[in-house]
Amino acid sequence: MNRIATFVVENARLAWTLALAAIAATAFLAGELTIDYRQREQLSRLHTATERFGNEIMSYTLDGSLMGAISMLGLTDADIKHEAQGGDALSPKLINLLGTVGRSYDSEGVFVVGRNGIIKSSWDSNGKPSTGLNVKFRPYFQMALQGTENIYAAVSLARGDRALYFTAPVYAENSSSSARTGAVVARTNLSRIDELLKNKSDIALLLSPQGVVFASNRPEWIGFLVDTPSPERINKIRELKQFGNMFENKDPSVLPISSHDDIQSLEGSRFAVAVTRVLWNDPSGDWKLVLMEDLSRTIPMNEIVSISALVGGLTLLISLLILFVLHGKYRQAIASRELQLYAAAQAASAAQKNQLAAASMRMQQADSAHELGQIFLGETHRMLGIFQGVIYAFARDGDSAMECVASYACHSDLPLEISAGEGLLGQCAIDRQRLMIEAPDEAFWKIRSGLGETSPLMVLIEPIMLNDIFIGVTELSAPKALDEAQQNCLSELIPILAMNLEILRRKRTTEAQLTATVNTISERESTKSAERFNRLSLDYEQRVMQLKKEVNEMAKAAGQEPPYASILIETAGDHQLEPSQPEKHRENHGLEHEA
Repeated sequence: MNRIATFVVENARLAWTLALAAIAATAFLAGELTIDYRQREQLSRLHTATERFGNEIMSYTLDGSLMGAISMLGLTDADIKHEAQGGDALSPKLINLLGTVGRSYDSEGVFVVGRNGIIKSSWDSNGKPSTGLNVKFRPYFQMALQGTENIYAAVSLARGDRALYFTAPVYAENSSSSARTGAVVARTNLSRIDELLKNKSDIALLLSPQGVVFASNRPEWIGFLVDTPSPERINKIRELKQFGNMFENKDPSVLPISSHDDIQSLEGSRFAVAVTRVLWNDPSGDWKLVLMEDLSRTIPMNEIVSISALVGGLTLLISLLILFVLHGKYRQAIASRELQLYAAAQAASAAQKNQLAAASMRMQQADSAHELGQIFLGETHRMLGIFQGVIYAFARDGDSAMECVASYACHSDLPLEISAGEGLLGQCAIDRQRLMIEAPDEAFWKIRSGLGETSPLMVLIEPIMLNDIFIGVTELSAPKALDEAQQNCLSELIPILAMNLEILRRKRTTEAQLTATVNTISERESTKSAERFNRLSLDYEQRVMQLKKEVNEMAKAAGQEPPYASILIETAGDHQLEPSQPEKHRENHGLEHEA
């Protein structure tokens, strides 16, 4: 409000120009919206009329009395069943029956087709029966053998006229669940359809499944195609032979409209176009009925002009009132706004500095990387509103994977390690750039990351850097996107986390090196002690041997038997057995006694 008031006061001429432009635009928009509303209203009414007209066509064709008559013949008439199953003689009674049906329902011809696709019996109003013709390849006959009544529209190759073929299956028994042995077909011209289309709407079209205009109250459009055809599409239409020689010597023209419900332009006017399906059980798909209404004829412009003028006048009054209120608001708000902005900026800056100082102090007191990570995540929750977070960091220089250091309000199935390039966190370790992912309020967006599978409205992945040293990465999620002040606060928290993580990592490396050094010194001392003990043991054994020799020599000098015979054996180099254990004990005991 204050910004608008400032702009209006300082740019009065421009403000009035914009106001007048807004009034004109509002009046124009009101007129356009009214036109659009009335057009959509007319389109809805036309669509209802199109569906009703489609039902009328269905009641004349697939649901009509002619279809009912030939269906009953195929189900119950014994002569037709006999003829379809290969009867060898034409029955005058059957020909009269076919003629009666044809004349009763204004048909040009009625005929019976056998199982082999050959017309067995036929009646024709022009006296040219079709008996003996092979119609096995015709879709209407194939659909009848499948047990489906259908309407098939086609152009005669011989006569060149458009006709409808009403076809019903012939059953072997008086049950629709029995085998199909042939078909009963009645052919009518399109005069009734043309008459129905004639006065139904400004423009009326009957489209085949291939998009060919088969009937219309604009005769010059018959044979046109919906949308620009490809060569493949034209070839398929020609191969059907459904439209006679219509496309043999020339490519079809393209309709100037599309066949879907919409407001479309034609010949400089706006037309409402409504489309409905005509279910004739054509194997190629559904037919379409299209009705078009000229909206310039059905929507009066004087109503649109009156609504635009009324909305423009109301907009002018509202604009005058708003300009007057804004002019007075400007003088009252400008001083208090400046004061509030200054006070808010000072308070926010002081509060943020205090929070950062306290957070830095708490992180410096951490004794382990896990404790440090928990403190950091707790501070981001308190200061920034983060409701989930996780930290991954390299435990040592040269590691190939980051370890999970700490998590906050996360699922228990977090991965213990993440390698570079693995997921969004691993990619951040390679790119070393902040990644912020936001989703609109109405979105339901699942994201798989270090947090598992969740639907936050904001996910932020931040590399943990100390100068150019990459230490790890943190992922945070919040119920809304961080504003500029919160992002700046996070940018100051990350270096503090990085510095403390590096200190703890260096401390752990130093302690490991010190422990290894102490272990090495202890091993060396143990080795020296063992060597000293071995030397003393060897000296003791040599001294004992010397004493034994001296005792033996003293015994010899006294004329006695030497008590230590083993010494003599070793001295003489004879290979004799050692004394028994009791003797050795006695010798050692005697030596100790003499000593």
